[in-house]
Amino acid sequence: MANDLILEIGTEELPPSCTRRGLEGLKHILEAKLNESHIGYEGLSAYSSPRRLAVYVKSINLCQDTVKKTVTGPPKKIAFGPDGKPTKAATGFAKSLGLDVNELEEIELKDRGVYLGKKIIQEGKKTIDILPEVLKNTILSLSFNKQMSWGDYDIRFIRPIRWLLALLGNQVIRFEIENISSGNITYGHRTLNTAPIEIKSAKDYAVRLKDAGDVIVDTKDRQEMIYGQVAEIEKNTWKNKYKAVIEKKLLDDVVDLVEIPNVLVGDFPEEFLYIPSDILMEAIQYHQKYFPVLESGGKITTNFLIVQNGLKDDGEIKKGNERVLKARLSDASFFYEQDKKHDFGFWKNKLEGVIFYSGLGNMSDKQERLKKICGYIAGKIEKEKDDKLSGNLEKASLICKCDLVTNLVVEFPELQGVVGREYARERNFDDAVAEAIFEHYLPRSSGDGLPATETGRILSIADKLDTITGMFLVGNIPSGSEDPFALRRRASGMARSILDGPYDISLMELIDFCSSLYKKAFGIKEDGRKSTDKIFNFIQARQKFLMSEDGKRMDVLDAVLGSGSSSLTDIGLRCEAIWEYMAEKDITSIVWPMSRSINIIKGKEIGAVDESLLSKDEEKQLYEKLIQAGEEGKACLEVKDYRKFLDVLEKFGKTVDIFFDEVLVMDRDEQIQNNRINLLARVADLYKDLADFSKIIIENGMK
Repeated sequence: MANDLILEIGTEELPPSCTRRGLEGLKHILEAKLNESHIGYEGLSAYSSPRRLAVYVKSINLCQDTVKKTVTGPPKKIAFGPDGKPTKAATGFAKSLGLDVNELEEIELKDRGVYLGKKIIQEGKKTIDILPEVLKNTILSLSFNKQMSWGDYDIRFIRPIRWLLALLGNQVIRFEIENISSGNITYGHRTLNTAPIEIKSAKDYAVRLKDAGDVIVDTKDRQEMIYGQVAEIEKNTWKNKYKAVIEKKLLDDVVDLVEIPNVLVGDFPEEFLYIPSDILMEAIQYHQKYFPVLESGGKITTNFLIVQNGLKDDGEIKKGNERVLKARLSDASFFYEQDKKHDFGFWKNKLEGVIFYSGLGNMSDKQERLKKICGYIAGKIEKEKDDKLSGNLEKASLICKCDLVTNLVVEFPELQGVVGREYARERNFDDAVAEAIFEHYLPRSSGDGLPATETGRILSIADKLDTITGMFLVGNIPSGSEDPFALRRRASGMARSILDGPYDISLMELIDFCSSLYKKAFGIKEDGRKSTDKIFNFIQARQKFLMSEDGKRMDVLDAVLGSGSSSLTDIGLRCEAIWEYMAEKDITSIVWPMSRSINIIKGKEIGAVDESLLSKDEEKQLYEKLIQAGEEGKACLEVKDYRKFLDVLEKFGKTVDIFFDEVLVMDRDEQIQNNRINLLARVADLYKDLADFSKIIIENGMK
């Protein structure tokens, strides 16, 4: 038996970015809690609007799954004393299960022996009895970068919660959060339909809200409505002469700002068309949330599109938005004219009065660091001999932050980078320099594009690493959902840009260089390798996330990191080679020889191999093959032919297996024993030149 479930959290208006984060969190958390509770279901969908987050579970089982599990305790030989009586280990284990010792069973574990334990069959409870706690904990587990409290309540949420709807079929799931009790009542559009709406069954939720509340809860449906209305305007109103510019990020924001969309055409005065088109478009898009319109030739027009949160307009909404945009463009025009009176030298001097962060200097200091970091990166990727690139990097790094103190960016902060690029073009800087000023902020979000030019890419990497390093050195390290300086986004963008290069550069060494600039300038205390390791792990975690999104095996990444490589590009190449090998062959032939070697040498003191102590043919052969494989592996490493290196290790592994079959490592003669341990340490080192294969999990679950 199964039924549908709906959970809706009604709130005050949510910011678009928080809506998406909340939607993703609500879906994933409820999925996890249903799985933990052994409650099966067919599918799960998440819905949202500016005033609600909701999740719909299709065909949820009305009873928990029956769970069969085996709980093991102490080994039998420890559980009973010489007299056959149970020890404290046995009685304590039995007590933890609420049983007597004589109710325990003997359970044999493969390769481990006989243990005391109990095979438990846990009958499932009714889902409706479990859901109140599951749903309440799901809501309380949601987290956001910024949260607020209200009234005298202890709960913190992105916005005050105003109602809770929870239905399993037609039954209300009863629970409370502070002063709000769950029920079957929801609310529609704030102005079009303000009366409470009763939802009689979970399956009627979306249709009922649309019909009675003028709310489209599915973001995809709202998006399609906008696309459809825009297409109709382009065809019927503009006769296909004009085209609306609909960027995904802006569309996502607009979709999350309306509960039912209605697209209107507005118009602004021609007098503003002299403002550089990129600045004009950014002001229209990201400051006012409108869609600009272009002629077929790509020139911006005076038309723009408004997405109204409603069904119709008698003309007043259109006029109101036109007045707002005209006022903002008048401001932009005024500040643009003021900025035309100055040059980059003027703005560069003003940056000396802008603090980057307390204890880390000003923005002018930051530009000077960026010049040095860009030079360092160019040198490491062997681009320092490219005089044009080096010159462009130096120029771009020393003016990339100047637009922050222009009048236009002070008034329109979202135009940073765009204004700098346009002003650099107007003042006859090289196109590569102008583009780098804009591109060094990229990517600005997870779905944003990467820098397309070499100058922009290197400057982007330098800028992001400089900020991350500085913040870590003064203790501003992200924790949990708190990341006020958006360091995770910067690290992700930096990792993507390095891989896009691709730039084969030691990230550890680059972090050390950046740290040294701060330590010399501001007297920050040395902490050995601690901060470098933390920063590397923080940035590399972004690469790990990108790999996991592609469904890659993370044990392979862990193995590669064990090699000591700190180049994100090189780490990626090693992982790709191992993934490719694993798709073709059984990697046990590589994992097992190294794992056996690692297990034997663990905790042992390692020295040099003494050839005179190699007495058995199999260990002599192992030593000879080790030297040969080492030379072949070195050649592979030099050209980064990691796939060939794996073939070398596969072949070498057969010799290692023969050694273990025929040679007793722990010989009675201590000198021979130590020498064989030293030999196996050399064997492990050979494997580790590529990866620590002992961290790869093979099919039978062993390492």
